[in-house]
Amino acid sequence: MINLMERYVHYHNSLEEINRRAEEEPERFSEESERAYRAELMRIAEKAASETGDCRIVLLAGPSASGKTTTASLLLDCLRQAGVSSFVFSLDNFYLSEAESPHHPDGTPDFETVHALDIPQIRSCLLSLIETRSCWMPSFDFANHRPAPEKQRVELPAHSLVIMEGLHALNPLLSEGMPQGSLLHAYLSVKQGVEEDGELLLSPNDMRLVRRLVRDARFRACSAERTLGMWPSVMQGEYRYIKPFRPDADITINTFLGYESCVLRDEALALLGTVGPGSPRFGEAQRLSRVLCRVTPLSADLVPPDSILHEFLG
Repeated sequence: MINLMERYVHYHNSLEEINRRAEEEPERFSEESERAYRAELMRIAEKAASETGDCRIVLLAGPSASGKTTTASLLLDCLRQAGVSSFVFSLDNFYLSEAESPHHPDGTPDFETVHALDIPQIRSCLLSLIETRSCWMPSFDFANHRPAPEKQRVELPAHSLVIMEGLHALNPLLSEGMPQGSLLHAYLSVKQGVEEDGELLLSPNDMRLVRRLVRDARFRACSAERTLGMWPSVMQGEYRYIKPFRPDADITINTFLGYESCVLRDEALALLGTVGPGSPRFGEAQRLSRVLCRVTPLSADLVPPDSILHEFLG
């Protein structure tokens, strides 16, 4: 039976301390932020490795810009270091076609709901992995918005651990009927913001928004105007479909890195500066800019190759 106490690492997050370290010891600031995060993942891996079972499943959920993909990969490395054969799969493999997906009242597809996933197929794969260490894993053709015609045969060695990551991984609809001793529910997100004298200047959600501004511009040709416009809908979906299941998590992982606001600062400010006074997003852009202007900038060269920040910086 996997049984981990909920816990996450707290990092220094006062604006004064962030700026002091960025100015006086930037390399050490970066290294210690990253090292603390990896130490927490290693602790989780070692505990999971001590458990018995032929095939166990880590259901890893988290909201947008929480660093799920890189965290899953880092946890995979930690588990292998701990002597556990481990594999990562994404719930994105299980999307229904656009025609089969639920739709909003205006007729547009609703990809935020758990019902946009093929729930019976997810249950079938999870149960097959637990019972036989094998399954036929689907994949999704995002270019054509439909499941790929071919499935991949997955066969795992004995005593394996599978990480299944995705927005809806904690939704009980996916794990209903599963042997509970074979499941670990993990929730990750940014758990801290930037504070000054007890006042929250950038909330944890603001930190994720800054990450998304940079990522969307770099990888999705998405303007700051558009990202800011989408954010309320993204948050609404999270509060409806993801965050209600946080209390069910066996463990919570904090993906906040103490130095990240310094690294993201310049690019985020440039993007926010493109939002003009005539925009309905101007006030929000100005609010974020006022805080980021007070953060000491750091070069992205300080970010190690396997950092979660590369999900946003490239």
